[in-house]
Amino acid sequence: MSNFKFQKTVLAVSTTAAMAGMLVGGQAFAALPTNEQASIEVTSKIVTSTCALDIGGTASSTTAAVKKTLDLGTFSVANVSSVALLTEIGQGVSVVLSLKEGGAAGCTAIGDGKWDVLIDLPTTAYNVDTNLLNNTTTTGFSGGMSAVIKRQINGTGTPSHIKFSERSPIGVLASGSLTGPNLKPTDKVTITAQMVRGYNTTAPGIYTAIVPLTVVYK
Repeated sequence: MSNFKFQKTVLAVSTTAAMAGMLVGGQAFAALPTNEQASIEVTSKIVTSTCALDIGGTASSTTAAVKKTLDLGTFSVANVSSVALLTEIGQGVSVVLSLKEGGAAGCTAIGDGKWDVLIDLPTTAYNVDTNLLNNTTTTGFSGGMSAVIKRQINGTGTPSHIKFSERSPIGVLASGSLTGPNLKPTDKVTITAQMVRGYNTTAPGIYTAIVPLTVVYK
């Protein structure tokens, strides 16, 4: 998911007064004043290290992606049916997402670059109006409740609901950025799953929702 191997390279493209003596269409141009000159520098970086996505203290590797289960507990039909629609039920369960490099926290490989976690869900995996995660259990599934996921950056501020309509050009990002990766190498994102009373008729059974995560860099 988050593994990469790079080498460093820099490409600079510029225009300077050295062009002034070139012939264009048979005509020589005199040297221009500096206020009529400029340059464009194009840079890129490739690094040699590998960073891994850590979920709750367990990092993914080159051979296996971490899977973490957030068990929100067991609820009675009577309990779920008794609360108003879209009311939170029980206690949320959280997990912290971060980067690790060589077993240590952070990712020096990206320098002052940014990273983020792409929450790669198809539109069939959630309710577009409520942002509740749809139940993916195919046999013996429950009815009447679904989970919502929240984010919190570096443990500060109030956790906010992840809204799947609020997307960056590459998709929904855990940081909440609408432009691109926006986390510093040592930043951490707390993801909380919270059960919520849904619109469907309450029925006993199992609830399951899968949330794929992919690390992206800038």
